[in-house]
Amino acid sequence: MPIDLGLQRISLLLLKLGNPQLSWKTVHVAGTNGKGSVVAYLSLVLTSSSYKTGRFTSPHLIRKADCVCLNNVPVLDQTFALAERRVLSVNEVEKIGATEFEILTATAFEIFHSARVQFAVIEVGLGGRLDATNVIPGANGGLGVVATGVTKIGLDHEGILGNTIGEIACEKAGIAKQNIPMVVDATNEVEALASITRVAGTHKAPITKSVPDLSTVTAFGDLSNLRSPLLGEYQLANLMVALNILQVILPVAPQITPQLVIAGVESVQWPGRLQKLTLYYRQNTPGLPLLLDGAHNGQSAVELSRYLAKNREEGLTFVIAITRGKSLAPLLSNLLQPQDKVVVTLFGPVDGMPWIACMSPAELRLEVCRYVAPERVFVCENQVAALDKARELHRGVVVCGSLYLVGDLLRAHERVRSTNDDASSGLKDEKT
Repeated sequence: MPIDLGLQRISLLLLKLGNPQLSWKTVHVAGTNGKGSVVAYLSLVLTSSSYKTGRFTSPHLIRKADCVCLNNVPVLDQTFALAERRVLSVNEVEKIGATEFEILTATAFEIFHSARVQFAVIEVGLGGRLDATNVIPGANGGLGVVATGVTKIGLDHEGILGNTIGEIACEKAGIAKQNIPMVVDATNEVEALASITRVAGTHKAPITKSVPDLSTVTAFGDLSNLRSPLLGEYQLANLMVALNILQVILPVAPQITPQLVIAGVESVQWPGRLQKLTLYYRQNTPGLPLLLDGAHNGQSAVELSRYLAKNREEGLTFVIAITRGKSLAPLLSNLLQPQDKVVVTLFGPVDGMPWIACMSPAELRLEVCRYVAPERVFVCENQVAALDKARELHRGVVVCGSLYLVGDLLRAHERVRSTNDDASSGLKDEKT
């Protein structure tokens, strides 16, 4: 079933499952860009503070079960499948007609309930107000949502969320709960901040405007030397949203200490976002050093381009695939320069998201040629051929345009490394 936002089906599905979502304290995070890393910071600090913590993010990167973590470890495929079967059964018996994302959300909540998590850090899937994750009520002294966060807002999914920054921000801020504190990234555009502030006000939600300055969070002592392992200048803004959320939830999470905040932040990892990797994509072939980034809209392309600015003199090789229906100009115009070369490719079907399709390479090539001369643009529908071509071009390689493409390549990397490890183990066995 394609995207169909609304809370009626998920509410009924969860009711028939016994309302598992009412069993823990929740931190709920929305935004166009940055919400995943904010969720990662939060869940690591909570886990470091000895709280049993669930984490729900989407889409998955390598395996469908990656969406659901317990204490920052993805659940086993068997654990995920068991919970999913129960959810699917209830959906079928009760004739609810839940969407794939609603099934996924309910599956995550079932797993959290069975694991008896104390906190769940939950990333919005799409928008906020009508997203399936927005079914958990405000805690108001008990279990439920104890804080909400809104990261950077940009133009994305305009056909669903609205055509202006203000309209999209209203949808994202729709996760606000009555009297529950909200933290918003203050580096947002004025129009976005105005919309978020207005929505928070209607819920009497105390709002903290988070600025990218470590000295503004005082609950954890001197954090001036704190550094995130995640690359990119924008990560300071994301980190500050997380730190401000941790500060406002201290009354309900008193085990958090300055030392544990530092330990959690400094151990964070977020694959597929400015990730440097030597990628192994075929057996008996040397790895290809490259940068993986899920940049898929104008705002994320700007941040990626800023990161790449130091190495642009001789041009870069981009390996790109983009989801059908995406606005291309904001992404490509901010990313590509005339001296670059581009290899256009495809990503494969996305597990659990049958409505997602890749733009045809021929169509994407036409758009890319608006920014890069046609003789510098290559079409390779096969990902292995695309990477071979990128290697042949002898320059820095950047893979971007879609997290689905990044996920495909990380799966291939995992497969090849696993096979190589098995072969290496076999050779060792033969020698002993």
